[in-house]
This record gives sequence, C-alpha cells and structure tokens, in this order.
Amino acid sequence: MSQRFDIKRFVQLVRHDLRSCPKEFVFGGLWMAVAFAPLMVLSQQYIGHDHIGGTIYRISMMVSMIAVESMMVPQGVYPNVGKKKRGIYFAMLPATKAEKHLSMATVAMVVTPVTLIAVGLAFDMLLTAVHLPGYDKYFWQAEAWHSFDFPMIAGIVVTFIGAVFASIYANAILHKGLRNFVSIVAMLWLVCGMIAAPTIFYRESASGLYWAVIAVEAAMALLFAWLSRRKMDKLEY
Repeated sequence: MSQRFDIKRFVQLVRHDLRSCPKEFVFGGLWMAVAFAPLMVLSQQYIGHDHIGGTIYRISMMVSMIAVESMMVPQGVYPNVGKKKRGIYFAMLPATKAEKHLSMATVAMVVTPVTLIAVGLAFDMLLTAVHLPGYDKYFWQAEAWHSFDFPMIAGIVVTFIGAVFASIYANAILHKGLRNFVSIVAMLWLVCGMIAAPTIFYRESASGLYWAVIAVEAAMALLFAWLSRRKMDKLEY
C-alpha cells in the first residue's frame, strides 16, 4: 500500500467509518440535537425566568451539546484505537495513519456537527411553527445575530477544533488514568472557551483581547493536532 496520501482511499475510509458508527452513538447524538434545547427552554419557562429564554439561548444550548457529542466521536466511533489487543482491526484498515487521523477529525469536526445541527435546526423550526413556549421567533429572526462578529466565531471554532484534537489524542493513550485526565482537560477547555469567548467579545473595552485570545486557542489546537498525529504514528499493536 502506498504511504502517500490518497484522496480516493481517504474518502472510502470516511465512508467506512460512518457506516461503522455504533447505532447507540448515532441515536445518542440525535437525541442531543433534538431534545436538549427544548427541555432547557421549557425548564426556564417553568421556573419563571422567561427573560433567559429566547432564540440565541436555545440555539446556543443545542450547539453546545452537539459540540460535546463531537468530542465523544473518537471514543464512540473508534473505541479500540489505543488498545494493543483489540486495536488490530484499526491497524489493519487499508489506509495510512495520516489518512486515519484525518478521517477521525473529519467525522468529528465536520460530519457530526453539520448533520446534528441540521437536524436540530429543522426541529427548532418545527417547534417554532407550533408555538412551543419560548419559541416565539425562528432562529434567523433573532436580533442578537448582529452582535456576532468574525473574531468571536473564529475563537469558538478554534476552541472546538482544539478540544476535538485533544479527544483524539486522549483516545489513543494506553494509560487509562492519563487518558481520563486529557479528556477532562479537553472538556474544560471547550466549556471555558464556549463561556469565556462571548463574554470577552461582547465587552467593547476588551476588544483588544480578540486576537490574543484567538492566538492562544489556535496554539492549543495546533498542539493537540500535533500530539494526536504523533501519538498515532507511534501506536503499535
């Protein structure tokens, strides 16, 4: 097998990975995309905090949970990568380690979030059409969209990429304790990024922090991308 990156082989590998997704993992992701945001909105309605609800709130809740689901892709779709005895099937796949690494990233960062966001937004439109409490406007009608700018979106996306690469790295680690530690760090990094980035970017006085924050997030993403790629190169079964 040629060790050069082959696009046709890579596409076939991505298709194989998608077909191999456990049904439980797929249904779990669909459940998050469909059910979490409505439950959160309804909970706010029932405890009397109507002002917390709203279009941006429910979309943010849905996207946040989908981001968490994407971080679970390495462990959910490739559970045996870091196991010496059970990882032989992964090792025998007719593809280079670079292609396998990129396939993991593609499934986690592109296929999973795009699919689940499409499902979630379609369900959001349905709930708005039937006037579920808290669903008074369609997601494209939210006035808060004008507050989003490129640095804010870039910061959140780069944080997401770094968290997913950290999850890929953690999934390839043999030592269970270290694997759990890296997974926790990745989750905290994602949560802090999702919470802190909008807070910083909404403050006009903090506009000078835009690119500093993004630079740190980008450095972390590149670090975990390099660590995960290097770890996969060294895997032996």
